[in-house]
Amino acid sequence: MNLIIIIIKAFRFPFKLFQRGYNQFLKKYIDYIFLKFHGVETKVGYVLLKGFPIIVKHSKARIVIGKGTILVSKSKYNFAGINHPVIIAAAKENAFIHIHGSFGGSGCTIVADKLIEIKEMVGIGVNSCVYDTDFHPVGWAKNSETKNASIIIEKNVWVAANSIILKGIIIGENSVIGAGSVVTKNVNKNSIYAGNPAKFIKYLEDPKQTI
Repeated sequence: MNLIIIIIKAFRFPFKLFQRGYNQFLKKYIDYIFLKFHGVETKVGYVLLKGFPIIVKHSKARIVIGKGTILVSKSKYNFAGINHPVIIAAAKENAFIHIHGSFGGSGCTIVADKLIEIKEMVGIGVNSCVYDTDFHPVGWAKNSETKNASIIIEKNVWVAANSIILKGIIIGENSVIGAGSVVTKNVNKNSIYAGNPAKFIKYLEDPKQTI
């Protein structure tokens, strides 16, 4: 009996390692199939989904997501508190969302009517939003059009929780957007902006440490 127990214990640990590796292998393909089903251009293992996001794509739009991306859609994976799953929407013809990779987003919303480009090493905090569109005309004038303008977030940027990035914005590399900010103007590189509307706070002494 003792020999049987020893044998069981000896095989328990490698079995758990095998099971963990198998689950991780399987998860990579489940996440990939989910994204491809929704029209996302990516590769196996490039994107880790913690909870399933909401993805909307026009048949003539594009969503491209690069390697090293983590999308967190459930609060049990981020205790800061996520109000809803990650939303990625390119719902208009020719809209383009390009997430280059090494990206993390928790319960964030990314909506493009034109172009949103997010370069490497960018983090978007819980419940933050990136909109390149006004969604509807301002006022009730006849023949008024919904305005949109491209957004570019450069490398190594951190957007803290509950912030909003509005249309036509370029956020320079190595920058930080403070929690609860509304960004209405371009952000200089190597700097911190915060507030509503977001204003320049200071330059970063060591921009490599922003994230």
